[in-house]
Amino acid sequence: MTETLAKVYLEQKKFNNAIQAYRILSLKYPEKSGFFADQIKRIQILQKNKL
Repeated sequence: MTETLAKVYLEQKKFNNAIQAYRILSLKYPEKSGFFADQIKRIQILQKNKL
């Protein structure tokens, strides 16, 4: 799992896949977990606005 893949999922509007990717990255790189949490929140907002 990479940040690039998470970004690709996001560009493809595969929000659930992107969130899962960032969760995995958060566990893999705990020093960046704050950044990944922010990305997840951003994606969740995008999801709500799309529905």
